[in-house]
Amino acid sequence: MNAPLSSVNRSIATGALWLVVFKFAERGIGLVSTLILARLLLPADFGLVAMAMTLLAVLELIGNFGFDHAIIRKPDADRLHYDTAWTLTVMHGLLSGLVLVALAIPLAGFFNEPRLKSVIYVLALIAAVQGLQNIGLVMFRKQMQFRQDVTFFLVKKVVAFVATMWLAFTFRNYWALVGGTLVSRVTGVVISFMMHPYRPRLCFKATRDLLGFSRWIMVNGLLGYLIERGPDYLIGRLAGATSLGVFRVAHEVSQLPTSELLFPIMRAAYPGYSLVARDAEKLKATYLSVQEAVLLLTLPAAVGVIVLAEPLVLALLGPKWIDAIPVVRVLGVYGAIKMFQSTNNAIFNVLGKPYVNTVLAALECVIVLPLLALLLSHGLATAAWSYLAALAVAVPTAMALLSRQLGLRAAERVRVTWRPLLATGVMAAALEMAQPALGLVSSTSNAVIALATLIPGGAIVYAGTVFVLWYAAGKPPSAEYRFITATTARVRRMRPM
Repeated sequence: MNAPLSSVNRSIATGALWLVVFKFAERGIGLVSTLILARLLLPADFGLVAMAMTLLAVLELIGNFGFDHAIIRKPDADRLHYDTAWTLTVMHGLLSGLVLVALAIPLAGFFNEPRLKSVIYVLALIAAVQGLQNIGLVMFRKQMQFRQDVTFFLVKKVVAFVATMWLAFTFRNYWALVGGTLVSRVTGVVISFMMHPYRPRLCFKATRDLLGFSRWIMVNGLLGYLIERGPDYLIGRLAGATSLGVFRVAHEVSQLPTSELLFPIMRAAYPGYSLVARDAEKLKATYLSVQEAVLLLTLPAAVGVIVLAEPLVLALLGPKWIDAIPVVRVLGVYGAIKMFQSTNNAIFNVLGKPYVNTVLAALECVIVLPLLALLLSHGLATAAWSYLAALAVAVPTAMALLSRQLGLRAAERVRVTWRPLLATGVMAAALEMAQPALGLVSSTSNAVIALATLIPGGAIVYAGTVFVLWYAAGKPPSAEYRFITATTARVRRMRPM
């Protein structure tokens, strides 16, 4: 199938809009959850759950064969593919549960934390339940029906939030986090069968066809796990639960712009890439359009987190998390640069070359883990620089490979990046100059006031600078143009007749 480029771009934009709205709603729920949990629980509670989740995460990644990617990019996927994907996922979930039960005691001994045993037993149940989710949900994405995709995730999030809050106020310990995760997974399975009429059956006939592509996705997932979660083993073992809790929460805060804005855009972009994958020029044009939108929307948010790390941590988490501030700043830079890598990865997958991502992830992995272990004795913030060192090698390599694959010229990249980059720099400078004028941020209340002033101010400076640069460039048909056109059309439709 070779869809018209304008239709594909509209579908991507519509899907991204739905998913961005969902992510903002989800983050709103998550923000309220974080504000409450950070005050009811201790850093050690978060660290304990992070220790247990290291094992569940690696098992889930072993089973992350990327069957959804394989089905979406395969134009002739039929029932055999869907049923085989579901069957293999169910089997993996059950096997993961057994492995968790078997390793509960050894892992508790490794971390010298006896409370881990009971937590891991619950995680075993979570692993088994997750595998039952209806594979029919993939059809929503394949057919670019993102509204249903959003509804599924949002309902699941709301139910999990209610359950977590009830558990937090009841137990006031790590069981709130564990119980909330269990409720989320069970709810996801139930809702998946309520929302989609597809009823999967046990089948193995398409195993070879699916695994031919998906084995690389699995390896990529494992390497990604080592990059993202491997440090948890090192920090938990060498520095303890409190340090691990600080690092994990700092990582979450620093990656907010990436997870909340980049995820929905790329989730919508991948099916669009698949529709034009056989036309090199259309694929290049679509990639540049997505890259432009990603930078325009996410880069200022990522840099804003770096500049406003202190008031953000104090306002969201409270004074007892002050050690997380320098870690947020370093990992925020990592998140800002990682955006480029994420848009590159999707192209390699849709072209049927996921092994390129494997090589790039392996390159990151062999830099991050040894360097982090070496730097950990100098503090968490210093150790976090290992992530930046890895990207300094991996990102330029990925860009060079992608430029060769798509025939991208440097001038084409500059054309879609210079305005967001320059406007973000202006915004960051304005925020840096404005913070001293507001006085020292010494308490949660002062931090909230500072954020209430700086965030809208930064947004105005950024939007104004982008518009001026776009106008000075001759008003090209870019992401800014599409945004202005869509907004104007929506306002006109809202006017009374």
